Amino acid sequence: MTFRQLGLCPEIAKACEDRGYKNPTKIQEEAIVHLLRKRDLLAIAKTGTGKTAAFVLPILQDIQSKRQEQEDQNVVLTKLIIAPTRELVVQLEKSIEAYAKYLDIKICSIYGGANIKPQIKKLDGKVHIVIATTGRLIDLIKQDKINLTKVDALILDEADSMLDMGFVADIQDILEKLTHLNQTILCSATLGPNIKKLSGEIMVNPKVIEIKSNDRVNDKIEQIAYPVTLSKKLEMLSFLIGSKNMKQVLVFCKTKASAEEIVKNLKLDGLKAASIHGDKTHGARTKAITQFKENEIRVLVATDVAARGLDIVDLFYVINFDLPFMPIDYVHRIGRTARAGKNGIAISLLDEYDVATIREVEKYLSLKIPKLDLEGFEVGTRMKMIATKTIVETKDDIKRKKIGGAFGNKKRNKEKKAVAKQRGKRIIGKRSR
Repeated sequence: MTFRQLGLCPEIAKACEDRGYKNPTKIQEEAIVHLLRKRDLLAIAKTGTGKTAAFVLPILQDIQSKRQEQEDQNVVLTKLIIAPTRELVVQLEKSIEAYAKYLDIKICSIYGGANIKPQIKKLDGKVHIVIATTGRLIDLIKQDKINLTKVDALILDEADSMLDMGFVADIQDILEKLTHLNQTILCSATLGPNIKKLSGEIMVNPKVIEIKSNDRVNDKIEQIAYPVTLSKKLEMLSFLIGSKNMKQVLVFCKTKASAEEIVKNLKLDGLKAASIHGDKTHGARTKAITQFKENEIRVLVATDVAARGLDIVDLFYVINFDLPFMPIDYVHRIGRTARAGKNGIAISLLDEYDVATIREVEKYLSLKIPKLDLEGFEVGTRMKMIATKTIVETKDDIKRKKIGGAFGNKKRNKEKKAVAKQRGKRIIGKRSR
């Protein structure tokens, strides 16, 4: 099966070939046919399966077909794509531009954290497709700066993430403005109860496509872990990147402060690095991502805000400096590598406090992640014991030991009887006879 056989025009098929895609993936093959027939679609598939092209290609085809059928070539906004983060919005815009490179189709991305005036100016110039975050879109609706009356297709990308972030009310407010909507597309990595509920409320007899896999992660990702003491973790990170001559590395950590500390340490070790997290401006984040893609910097350090939305061509290495709180976020992190059928490596650095978390990840994935010793960073017997036992002491456990309990009260000997308190003549704690 080829893209032309699915009913796509030569221009779109050529753009796919330019991106290295000769044949559609499974989800593309199933979804495109139904979307070209204007059917609602609920697409469930993990990262890296080609979900984006599965909905982008048919909406481009629809716009192109209508332009060829109509003598009136006025540009009208007919397709609205909503995504949870500005990084994903920017990424979608670039992907759509690549697929539409041989078509005269106007695209606009709108998101918060950036100057609204250029976005309004681009909308005034007329566009066919808008990709937006909910907050900025609602701002423009309230200011009467965007006309949604002709929108006939709505796409909610990474819908599970949007629900997790509490955007349900915003989505419902936007839906009320779409008076001519006749097609809804909902894409998600998981099919949970919230997704089922949302699809039941906003979709009409949708075609459900779920690309099931026995593995929760791409089998082309090699997963390994290195136990390391907390004091040597930064040193190990720099050593790994340098000794293995890693050219392009995406490093994930849990906090903004950690991201900044990691970047500072990498620079001291002579490695060009930058960070992206919630405290960075959109301009700074975009600049860092662009420099990383163009190999101007070697290491990009990110918090989980970037786990969904980053699409780096040929990215081979992902390193978890520390593990996320939820196993599903681990999946999203390492899903940045081994995309479009390519291979990749996901490395996790395990200090004393990551060992319990890696067990939760292994349980979630139903696999054992190999734990390797790195010469010069071998851990002691205490760390090895932690790595092989089911129970691990957390920082809170250690603190409680030092202060004697959760509230700082030393436990009294069981043999010692409590002294009864007196209040007047009555003794509390003793029953009067």
